[in-house]
Amino acid sequence: MKKIAVHLGHNKEYTLIVDLFDNRVANRIWEMVYNANKIDFISQTQFYEFGETEEEIESKLQETVEHLKAYLPDYFKETDDLNRLHENFPDLLPQETDDEIRHWLSMFNYHLHHLERKRSVYKTKRQFLFSTYLPTEPLELADYDLFTPSKKENTVYMNYPHVGKHIMELVGDADADVPPEHIVPTNHIKADLLFHLEKDFWVGQEKEVISHVNEWLVNIEQKLPYPIGDKRLAIGHIPIGKVDPDINMITKHQFVNSIEAL
Repeated sequence: MKKIAVHLGHNKEYTLIVDLFDNRVANRIWEMVYNANKIDFISQTQFYEFGETEEEIESKLQETVEHLKAYLPDYFKETDDLNRLHENFPDLLPQETDDEIRHWLSMFNYHLHHLERKRSVYKTKRQFLFSTYLPTEPLELADYDLFTPSKKENTVYMNYPHVGKHIMELVGDADADVPPEHIVPTNHIKADLLFHLEKDFWVGQEKEVISHVNEWLVNIEQKLPYPIGDKRLAIGHIPIGKVDPDINMITKHQFVNSIEAL
């Protein structure tokens, strides 16, 4: 069985082993990691519901803003600075070539979403994710059959690899005003992983969830890149493996140091 080791902590204090499923996407992610000469990260600190307070998240968000003010002063001249930056994020990040600015833009986006979730009536799920600079490749048509809107406990999924909004995010936000160019269903494979460490949710209810999603998509039908019901809309995520986590160790070491294919 192929595995991926995820080393957490600044000194690799804890290693989480992902036992990969036998599907093409999981196999390609393993090969991408195995063949990489060097793996640099876009994000390494995206840990949700591991004991952080709203004040701590606000502090991290403010840190990103201070860095971005130095790099992008033109975005901080009005009273709606954060809202305007967030709205322009899907357009701004793809145009940016400086890795340092891309990093802080990504951190801004993550921390702002985290704060929104923390303040929401909907409980944020305990999860963490990371994003790499590894290259991507297009999904094959058969890969779209792997997507599922449900999540299982201690299961690893390929994280959303694009800048934009995927279908589940659109429906969850009820974002009928989204510009068409910001709707980007998952269409590439990337070695970015999402670790779902909560209990199962929507398991056994997949058909009902997809039916609800399709009903809501009627609101933005003319903006969609594919017809409602087309599997290329990529509803949900692709499961790629299982883990047996020590939550206490993850809580202590909320930093993705490195990953390797075993």
